[in-house]
Amino acid sequence: MALLTAGLAGCAGMSSKIARLEVGTPRDQVVDRLGPPDSDRNMIGFEVMSWIDRRPGRFSFSHQDYTVVLKDAKVVQFGPGLVRRDGKTSLQIETGDP
Repeated sequence: MALLTAGLAGCAGMSSKIARLEVGTPRDQVVDRLGPPDSDRNMIGFEVMSWIDRRPGRFSFSHQDYTVVLKDAKVVQFGPGLVRRDGKTSLQIETGDP
């Protein structure tokens, strides 16, 4: 039972942590709150950090990607999903929902 409770707490953990971010949050505070990113790269002048929230399922592990986009070391976008280039000078986080 304790393992199940810990697993459920972990599932909500990343989504609740990222929901507390705000546009303008400094990069060091993002890493303090979310931990080290699973991926950190630069795209057209933006820093893109991503975390994979792995969740145990009945037969396998599923995951949800969370992305934070920074410009000049401050948050400009954040949320669930992966980032894609949206034109020559902007990025967009896509959730995969229709």
